[in-house]
Amino acid sequence: MPKVFVEPIGLTLTIDEQDTLFASLVHAKIDIPTDCAGRGTCGKCLVRLGAGELTEPTERELKRVPEKLRAEGWRLACQARPKSARVSIEVRGTAGQRRILTTSQLTHGTVRPAVCTRVVQLDPPTLDDKRSDLERLDEALGGVEVPLHVLERLSRTLRDGKWTVTATLYGKRVVDLHAGECEPECYGVAVDVGTSKVIAYLFDLRHGVLLDQEAVENPQMRYGEDVISRIAHAAQRQETALLAAAVHEGINVDLKALYERQDVRPEQVCDMTVVGNTAMHHLALGLCPVGLGEAPFAPAAAEPLTFRAEELGIDMNPYGGVHFPPPIAGFVGSDALAVVAATHLAGKKAPSMTIDIGTNTEIALVHDGRVTVTSCASGPAFEGYQIRNGMKAVAGAIERVTIDEAGEPTELVTITGSEPIGICGSGVVDLLAGLVHAGVVNKSGRMDTAHPRVRQGEEGAEYLLVEGPHGDIVFTQHDVRSLQLAKGAIHSGWELLMDTLGVSLDKLDTVYVAGAFGNYLDLAAAQYLGLFPPVDTERVAFVGNAAGVGAQMALVDVKARRRMAKVRDRTEFLDLATDKRFLEVFSSRLGFAGD
Repeated sequence: MPKVFVEPIGLTLTIDEQDTLFASLVHAKIDIPTDCAGRGTCGKCLVRLGAGELTEPTERELKRVPEKLRAEGWRLACQARPKSARVSIEVRGTAGQRRILTTSQLTHGTVRPAVCTRVVQLDPPTLDDKRSDLERLDEALGGVEVPLHVLERLSRTLRDGKWTVTATLYGKRVVDLHAGECEPECYGVAVDVGTSKVIAYLFDLRHGVLLDQEAVENPQMRYGEDVISRIAHAAQRQETALLAAAVHEGINVDLKALYERQDVRPEQVCDMTVVGNTAMHHLALGLCPVGLGEAPFAPAAAEPLTFRAEELGIDMNPYGGVHFPPPIAGFVGSDALAVVAATHLAGKKAPSMTIDIGTNTEIALVHDGRVTVTSCASGPAFEGYQIRNGMKAVAGAIERVTIDEAGEPTELVTITGSEPIGICGSGVVDLLAGLVHAGVVNKSGRMDTAHPRVRQGEEGAEYLLVEGPHGDIVFTQHDVRSLQLAKGAIHSGWELLMDTLGVSLDKLDTVYVAGAFGNYLDLAAAQYLGLFPPVDTERVAFVGNAAGVGAQMALVDVKARRRMAKVRDRTEFLDLATDKRFLEVFSSRLGFAGD
């Protein structure tokens, strides 16, 4: 079988002649950019041939890879197969560490963890009292579940402590037992599983103190950048367990880094909460997401769920709990519920709104104690995906763009100041707003082909932004249309929510913008395009990773878990797919109002 040497990581893969390079890289858990999970439609899984031979370019490659890049040896990994016994390739340098937002201005609140410690004094056995050690412990603690790993050392622990022991309890389950009276270390972890990232927050549960946090890219990215690709992958190929293992892998990578930095042992971590969109919730639990891929998009489970860590393969105390707050609907997950909880939206006296823009944008509005949420199929365009030269927020991504009145780029800012190799979501918003303002893109979204920087590309009109090390970075007419669709969906979502609850713009008190993408947006550019309600800037609050804060609240306070479940039960869902007003509003919001 052919051997493929992969630069710059220096790994040699032995692959089947029938496998594509993409399939082999994914199998080897090598991250490679993709929007389409290897179907050849996004054109981003670029690799450069160094030595050896590959199969001839396919029609999809000829369409998606510019001639200039093909001349330099660049190929689509999902279309190319090895043709010689030895091949060396270079993976395009866009799969670096994503800039991941972990912080927030919000706080997690009162400390009432699900885990507690109790010191008990037992009566030793006598000739008149020959009860078992287990029966004595059970009676002293008021009836408990004792796992085998605790039972195995129960007798020795009781006698070492002279019949005084300290029990660590998760509800009615003994997860650890210590001889004598002590204050054992007890930790918990709140996890936010996003489509593109897995963030973990390590807490000292005794005091409710955040000790550290860690974030990695979601390993599921190797199966597709967006939720729909992963749902299809899991449902069609019946590989739900594979995607579940990828989520657990991401969590465990976070945990390993936290353990090493904080000198924490896995058995000391006794509780975890996990939030995510409904697809991530299902895939983290290993639930088949087939119901989320077709109308009426019914989830497999929408109740609060708690499992033992050993059931999920999470590297913590095997008998500790892993709690999943409930998703709200098929495309409104527990992460949206966590945002509502973190912003205390349900308790607001004045009408207030939360917006979390992503591949799937969730919007919630409260008025007169009534909480209503909706979900917009906004697509990944505003995150840089499915944009011709779009990319994730890694080194070399253009994150800020200034366009002058003549439609010329006057300032480009890249992450880490590296050479530009693409443009991420915040840069896309800046660029589009600047082009509309300068008239290079008109109010209907059409490019001015007479502008000196607009040229005819392989897919139609395109605006030349800058030359990069991998070729020209352009913004195409197709990109504009993709962004219009996303913007129209988001605008329609918050407008219809406000209409449904009878809230006018002048009555909207606060708009909370949550999530990583929103945090890096230029507010003026976003409002200019119509992404956010046009309220005064002082009424817009960027709250960072509010979903992470909601997960923290549920970790440190069991009452917060119950409150979140109650909020979920009384939250109404506005289904835009069946709303008769949607098409009319959506079609009227595709254009750009401008100045």
